[in-house]
Amino acid sequence: MSADASALQQLLLAARQCLKASQPERALQLLDAAFKLHGAVDNALAHFVAGSAHAALSQHAAAAAAFRRCAALTAGAEPGSARHQLNVTATDNLLLEAERVLPPSWLPALHDAPRLARLQAGIASAVAAAAATPALSDAPNAANPPRVLTLGGMGVEAVLAAKSGAASVAALCLNNPLAAELTAQLAADSGCCAGVVTTATAAGQLGGQPPFDLLILSDALGSSVDWLALRRQLGAAAGLLAPGAALLPHAVRLRGCLVECPTAVAINEVDVALLESDTGGLNLAPANSLLARPARSMHLATHPHTRLTATATLLTVPLASLLPASCSSGSSSDRPAAVTELPILTAGRADALAWWLEQGLVPSSHSGSAAELLLSADPSSCSPQDAQLLPHIWQQLQYLDRRQLAPSQAVHVLCALGCAAIEGAAAPAGTPAAAAAAAAGEAFKSLSLEGGSSSVSTAGSPEGTSLDVRLDVLLAGGAAGVPGAAGGATADSLLLPVSAEQAAISGAVPRYHTSMLNDSVRTAAYRNGIAAALQAAERVVALSSKGSGNGDGAPLVLEIGSGSGLLCLLACQAGARTVVGCERLPELQAAAAKLLAANGVADRVTILPKHSKELSVAAEGNGVPANQPADLPQRAAMLVHEIFGTDPFSEGVIPSLLHAREHLLAPGAVPAPCSVRVIAAVAASQTQHRLLRPPATVCGGAVTTRALRQLAPRKVDCQAGEAGELHLLTAPAAVLEVDLASSNLQLADSCTTLLECLPCPLPLRSWMAEQQKVSEGSCSQGPSATEGSSAVAVADSADNGTGAAGSLKPCLDGTSLYAVSWFEYEFAGGATGSTAPHVQRTEHWQQVVQPLEGEAAKALLGALQMGAAAGGVSSDAREQGGMAGIGGVLLTAGYRVDRLWFELAGLAALADGSEEEGEPAGELERRSTASMQPNSLMTLL
Repeated sequence: MSADASALQQLLLAARQCLKASQPERALQLLDAAFKLHGAVDNALAHFVAGSAHAALSQHAAAAAAFRRCAALTAGAEPGSARHQLNVTATDNLLLEAERVLPPSWLPALHDAPRLARLQAGIASAVAAAAATPALSDAPNAANPPRVLTLGGMGVEAVLAAKSGAASVAALCLNNPLAAELTAQLAADSGCCAGVVTTATAAGQLGGQPPFDLLILSDALGSSVDWLALRRQLGAAAGLLAPGAALLPHAVRLRGCLVECPTAVAINEVDVALLESDTGGLNLAPANSLLARPARSMHLATHPHTRLTATATLLTVPLASLLPASCSSGSSSDRPAAVTELPILTAGRADALAWWLEQGLVPSSHSGSAAELLLSADPSSCSPQDAQLLPHIWQQLQYLDRRQLAPSQAVHVLCALGCAAIEGAAAPAGTPAAAAAAAAGEAFKSLSLEGGSSSVSTAGSPEGTSLDVRLDVLLAGGAAGVPGAAGGATADSLLLPVSAEQAAISGAVPRYHTSMLNDSVRTAAYRNGIAAALQAAERVVALSSKGSGNGDGAPLVLEIGSGSGLLCLLACQAGARTVVGCERLPELQAAAAKLLAANGVADRVTILPKHSKELSVAAEGNGVPANQPADLPQRAAMLVHEIFGTDPFSEGVIPSLLHAREHLLAPGAVPAPCSVRVIAAVAASQTQHRLLRPPATVCGGAVTTRALRQLAPRKVDCQAGEAGELHLLTAPAAVLEVDLASSNLQLADSCTTLLECLPCPLPLRSWMAEQQKVSEGSCSQGPSATEGSSAVAVADSADNGTGAAGSLKPCLDGTSLYAVSWFEYEFAGGATGSTAPHVQRTEHWQQVVQPLEGEAAKALLGALQMGAAAGGVSSDAREQGGMAGIGGVLLTAGYRVDRLWFELAGLAALADGSEEEGEPAGELERRSTASMQPNSLMTLL
């Protein structure tokens, strides 16, 4: 080994030791030396360690870029080798870190061809208008053709500007090396001339260049805008712009209307009466004074609603107004503000003010047409079915007090950006709207949630630096609101009253928390399961010579991830005398304290503000200082947990249980639940790829997206019955079961299952409808989600007409294969719960859809194509739009640490029909791709 290679190894070893010692800054210093002095630029491990260090410092973009380089350097490694494992781990980490810095729902946005076409036309018009504008400065290249600066994004806007005739395009990706790398690769792959598109991660890297004539603000083009971040971006770019430089978009408008939407209200409230019934009398009323949100983002098109007013523009924000004063025609301190009168057109309850963003790309005077080029998130622009495939288009709901309104009434919507006062001049003088605006002006100077008005902002902004959308809705004709009225709200404000405590708690807890509490299936399963598990734990304690109770023979119950305390309450209801829980979110811990007190069990439950790995047991010390009491008086005899995401392994249930077993639980302790079962089916879809894979090109081939494919998610969590038409090729069946009580529980495991193909593809919705009939008892016999015999029952529904409307197109263009899955969880005693699509009624648990790729998938798609082509020719149902000659598939399901995965391992052909030696006709022939070459698969078919 050369001296240089030895020095490099020593630096890498030292950097890894610094990471273990929680010194990521020092690790990066060592790695910097390795890259500069010892040629580590092509060392995959060096980039992996750098990514880990950046991640530890929450430098997510830099971490993603480092992991991306590591994955590129280890691509093609021999499966099973250490280098291949490094590639897998680097790719996992790349996806985790990239998700934090990429635009929300970037991938579905690439499939939104109409929106991209408008954006492309807008950029082309803006470039043409900039070229036609006389230079306002002495800069030699201020126009003809223009120089373009893009801020943010992933490079699509930069490539479109270059393809529209810009002289040069500089993509400024502030502190985001990942976006800079993607932009450069997109430009190269899309055929942009060398040097036309350049990238920078700091404004200083562009210093000394001629000023730019057009600024494209990529981060202002979505369904949401971080106004404070946008202002910072504009501040960084201001010195690079020519006087009079154009901005795209030139304006962002808030559009909105009042709506009645009962389902939107339902997901924001705990159903106290339902929970009292489900739990046998528990009181969760305090939850609504703590967990209800003043506002939430949602896809309004997926919720039935009635518009009570016409849609109107509530606020217009010229983006030039956010530039520093020296670069703007107006004062940067004058923030936009307006008041809008909305007459009630339809009687109903005012549940919410629904509002969304509309971007004016180019003024109509520059676009060459009478109509302004716009992007809009108007919910009326898509159907409920389309909305599932357009998650990048969403709206904001500002909750109101559900007041009944009539057509004779009107409301005034007060809207401001930042702390600007609403001036009476924003409405016609002498009108009620003007009076309301003037009276509320002082209130808007010090808006706060406690004051009754609402702000949609970046949390934690220092005083004087906030830049938020601030709203109030006043009933016209009443006395003008004043601060300090009853409850802290303006006297005639329709906003949902929210206290400062409620705002803090609801803003910190997961948005799905109320839906989780309202999940009757989950509550019933845990109530029955905890009761049975407690009885089993009591038997364990009785048989233990040492005991593992609280001193009087009663089991000590530990709960991991207590949330707002519902499961602790159920444990107490079942008879637990001592329960210790842990919850890292202090806001949820505060909510739990009030619920425990309201139900009279605060003296029996202790919820600690810790991760379970930080808990200590008194009898064992576990490194607890002498002056600090232990968390558990002894090891627990029962463990209650619900560490399940839509992917049951995504929240780390396996590592948490393994740690608890080693450090916190008594021998024989009973976990509740004690097992998890994954149910899956192989399905085909012609639309699901819009959520999972980028198109090869966008904008009519102007942009090649090859650089983005590596960032595509491995799976998507969605309401599988609604998001893209999925057609089952196999009946849903159990493909993986994990015994959480087993002493042999592993961090990773897998299982391969032979799934019989259905006679023909069946829409998932038809299967769901059949299962719903069975669960409601309308069918004497019916399919079970875990039994292969369900294939016969569900196939019948297609023959009865339920599947025809959603059948796969004969040409199968764009069809891809997927594993669609959910899970069941089971307790000692047999109580079970399920996240199946026909069972789940709330938003907190959905289903997992993962693409199936590889040679076996290609072969199965080929068989589908052959079956479609042969439809009507053969009497065999499997060849009438089915899988020509395919009898089954081998699906491997597995988990590793924190995620579920699937792989199509092989195909099984129908036997030749002979019944020699008692073999039934049509019995499946098991084949595996492990022992087959790809061409032999095709021979099989």
